[in-house]
Amino acid sequence: MIAVATPAVKPDIVETLRGLLCIVFGLAACQVAPGTSDVEQGITPPPPVTALILLSSGTTTFNDTQVGATSNTLTFGVRASATTSGSVTINSIGYSCGDYTITATLPGYADRYCESTCFTGGLVCPVGTICSNDDYYFTAVFHPSLAATTSCVLTVNTTAGSPTLTLSGTGLPPPIHVSAGPGSINFGGVRINTASTGVGVTVTNTGGQTATISSVGASGGFNVSGNTGAHGLGAGASEGFSVTCNPTAIGGLNGNLTIQSNDPSTPTINIPLSCSGIDSSLAISPSPAVLPTIRVGESEMQNITLTNMGGAATSIQAVTVTGMTMVSAPPPGTVLGASGGAATVTVAFDGQAAGDTSGVLHVDYDNGKSVETQVSARAVATSLSLSPDGDVDFGPICAGQSHSLDFSLIATDEGAFALTSVSTPDAPFTITTPTLPATVQGSAANTIKLTAVAAPTSPGDLLASFELATDIPGADPHVIKLHVLGLDAGVNGPPQVDLGGNLLNQTSLGQRVEISNCTDTPVTITSVNISGTDAVDFAVVDQPDDLTIMPAASAKWLVVLDPHTLGEKSAEFNANFDGGTTVVPLIGEGLSDDITAGGDAGTDKSSYYACSTGKPVALWPLGLALLLLRRRRR
Repeated sequence: MIAVATPAVKPDIVETLRGLLCIVFGLAACQVAPGTSDVEQGITPPPPVTALILLSSGTTTFNDTQVGATSNTLTFGVRASATTSGSVTINSIGYSCGDYTITATLPGYADRYCESTCFTGGLVCPVGTICSNDDYYFTAVFHPSLAATTSCVLTVNTTAGSPTLTLSGTGLPPPIHVSAGPGSINFGGVRINTASTGVGVTVTNTGGQTATISSVGASGGFNVSGNTGAHGLGAGASEGFSVTCNPTAIGGLNGNLTIQSNDPSTPTINIPLSCSGIDSSLAISPSPAVLPTIRVGESEMQNITLTNMGGAATSIQAVTVTGMTMVSAPPPGTVLGASGGAATVTVAFDGQAAGDTSGVLHVDYDNGKSVETQVSARAVATSLSLSPDGDVDFGPICAGQSHSLDFSLIATDEGAFALTSVSTPDAPFTITTPTLPATVQGSAANTIKLTAVAAPTSPGDLLASFELATDIPGADPHVIKLHVLGLDAGVNGPPQVDLGGNLLNQTSLGQRVEISNCTDTPVTITSVNISGTDAVDFAVVDQPDDLTIMPAASAKWLVVLDPHTLGEKSAEFNANFDGGTTVVPLIGEGLSDDITAGGDAGTDKSSYYACSTGKPVALWPLGLALLLLRRRRR
């Protein structure tokens, strides 16, 4: 057999004569000089393909994985579709899910090569096609930070479209895991023999079992209030403590807040504490100044009071702040009366990114004296996870019947948000929501449930969508697309099951053939078989345990493709029952592993095509000879 590739630009008369010589005299007359360009050979590279297939192993759900660990690896691919030959460029894979990591070489390429076949026997040239695919693959892993089920929608951006893929994984809590924050506290300057403003510390058990907190204590000069004795802290629970600095002398003071528990990995947590004892007639309150925690994209202001505690009037020379924005301050020369005269400073914090921010409020007064205090703020990220997400398929549903599907909404980051509204999808879909607005607490502390119902009244593919609106700063509405296949009365199967392309004599991934009972009585499938032109290339490898399908229910069989010859394949899956047979068309394609010699995409090659010959079964007149060109893999 000799492969013939048809160039996009017809060769000139010289190339035609060279092709004739190639047929008569063999390969030597057909060789192209090394380095000959495509233009010199009269060859145009194949056009980009206009469609693609997103490949998966049949699952997009990771194994359940403990928080802090990494899941199994899932592999996905992109394949140029069978509609044409050419190349798909994968430019990027877009996603925004902190608990998922995609590993991909970008840009990437998915190529499909097809060649005409000739000289397979006889004097008449039977022309067919053999095809080969170079698929593009990327991998994904799941490393949960929350004990919850989350979803992640990937958008694969290519020159042939941007299909989406939804990944899902469930994080499992460790038995016991105790954490505390903030990681350190600097109280700044605190007047001696007075207590600073209390700073909050949160202790959390993110484990799946109750933790035992043995003790909570602070070093000398610092005090802690709260449940400091031995006690239990439930799974997923948090508790708060307040810490103050109480200096009795001028100078620096350092210590620790120590939390003891039965956490096997970190039984002792130490949070460093520091402050500076100062002797000043000017008091600052609160000191330190801790602004309320905000979400990224929000801002917060804090009033800070300067009070003259001395027996004589005090004059303010300057007020400055670092790390924050000064909104207002007493002007230079402001006099604070004796024994209680006060002025107000207002600072602001803009949460541009998640994390802690600290600064210093500094006050110069009475010609050379100064006092200062720490000012700190925190911004937390806010994001949602909806499961399921992306393109949600209800599958086949009998017309006149309905099926419901629950959606779970959580906050995957520390920041909470409010679900403010849910749009109404087009028929045949409806959505039931809780009373809105509904608060979704941070770190998956609660779950908001929504229920979608699909109730087709007629057969056919039905599509709709709905949107979730939230108060997450700067966030667009979250869009979910819905699909259902409405089925007519009777025993029905899908319009077609596509097994895709597969290499010769290799078994493909399985595809489900779902048979639905849209009658009023149970139907028992007595047997199934595959018939048709290429029945030998398909096989049923799994069947349901119960072959009786109740009304409005369905059963699934697993079918694979194992092609033995090249080219497109078609057959019929037949589900036989008392009263008839339901026929489901099956299609697929047998692929060559390498139809020509060549390198991978991106390597330096002298041509997209190469010429080769074989001995024909009969000597053809020169006038009927064909130009024999084989395309080199790109």
